[in-house]
Amino acid sequence: MSAEQSGVVRLRDRREQLTLRIILTTARRLFAESGYTGTSIRHIAREAGVAPQTIYSHFGSKAGVLRGLIDLLEEEAGLIDLRAESQHLDDPMKLIQVLAKGSRQVRERCGDILTLLHSGASIDADIANARAEAMRRNRIEIDAVIVQIREAGRNLDANATDVAIALMTDDVYHSLVTDAGWTPAAYEQWLTNTLALLLSQSQP
Repeated sequence: MSAEQSGVVRLRDRREQLTLRIILTTARRLFAESGYTGTSIRHIAREAGVAPQTIYSHFGSKAGVLRGLIDLLEEEAGLIDLRAESQHLDDPMKLIQVLAKGSRQVRERCGDILTLLHSGASIDADIANARAEAMRRNRIEIDAVIVQIREAGRNLDANATDVAIALMTDDVYHSLVTDAGWTPAAYEQWLTNTLALLLSQSQP
């Protein structure tokens, strides 16, 4: 492949990625405005300025678009960057700080996606499946950091991943930030301190 052809391929890839992002950000807005069931592929396509077939080709269905929002969440919340950063850390406390920062950023930047997944899971199978996938990925990511903390020499309880997941739920965030009026920064600091305290405590 010539350099010129390679440049054309890269340009095509960039255009495709831009199209996918436009579709997902449009769907995100429409799901928030009209609800998942109240938003059609045709509506998303019209607002995104693409043909419906473009959405079907990339995502397969509206449920596929919904699952794509999980990828968008990981990108916009900075989880990809935090994941890369954590790979180079061997200080247990800094790794715990990564967990707390990720939890804060997800809720600050993508709270609308989380609300959609949690509020609609009980009434729509597509949303329930997307929420299950988001929770599966969340456990994998948290467990990977817990493993790193152990490898860095921190003696953690066997249930450390479960404890971290429980502390990092939406309910805890909203109880402290929305209801009690804490700042997101105060939440992040509290979560860091609490994770550091509880993860190493023995369970009965």
